Amino acid sequence: MVDLPFQSLLSDGDTIETLFQTLIGVLITGMTLVVSINQLVLSEEFGSLGRQRERMDKSMTFRKDSEREFQWTGPPEPNRFLSTLINTSVDRAKAVQEAVKGNPDPLLRDRADQLVDRIATSADEITDELEDAPFGEFTIMQAALSYNYSWKIYLVRRLYWEHQESLSEDEQDAIDDLVDILELFGPAEEFFKAHYLQWELVNLSRRILYTGVPALIVSIYAALYLKPEVVSGSIFTVPVLVWLINSGVTFALIPFFIFTAYVFRTASIAKESGAIGPFVLHESERAPLIDWEE
Repeated sequence: MVDLPFQSLLSDGDTIETLFQTLIGVLITGMTLVVSINQLVLSEEFGSLGRQRERMDKSMTFRKDSEREFQWTGPPEPNRFLSTLINTSVDRAKAVQEAVKGNPDPLLRDRADQLVDRIATSADEITDELEDAPFGEFTIMQAALSYNYSWKIYLVRRLYWEHQESLSEDEQDAIDDLVDILELFGPAEEFFKAHYLQWELVNLSRRILYTGVPALIVSIYAALYLKPEVVSGSIFTVPVLVWLINSGVTFALIPFFIFTAYVFRTASIAKESGAIGPFVLHESERAPLIDWEE
């Protein structure tokens, strides 16, 4: 049998009992916290009739705004709705390109061409990711965050102000139409993000409870019956007691591993999404779509 450095600790049943008693307390506290998180999520679904009507009215207002831009009802599925927004923005960008074709300013025409090319390339990549992506998967959020609508709004507005004097009324209207469709992307992204995070918190609660209850039972069993005088023998020259302790601790820590993974994922999404509107918080999102050098 291998002479392990902590062999003396294994001979003391109180150490093992204390270890698993601590894990029992942590598991009970953690599961209570998860129940509280679940109640917080569910509380958003409760409310008076007036509040529910207000939510419905705001949703329908946004829906009608998008219908005016799409010139049809638009799809109800989140992935197809985002794809429609992106494809419509490409069409609007091409309308800007078409509108400025006869403009005497060659720099304006060149920058409009660059804008359309970059927006179309970005849209092709993202719509491929969104295709057949069911809501609840990270794929939709990843694609939505990758579109970088805030930076596109800034570039279109900068294009407008740098060439305002040479723009005709039709050309200005085409630019305004492009900004209008890009502005719809912000609230849509935030709405889907909020519901995605809500789903993730619900899934976290369920997975913690599914793994926490068995982990609690194993920890209680280990604290009561896992004693040096009860367990003997060895496997691969390692005492069976060591195998059982390691297995029990690992099993008891599974809910913590799940909780850590979810916290990292939701925190990353919250950080990367930044602020709604024309402000770009992350340096990585400021990759130029237009060469501003004359």
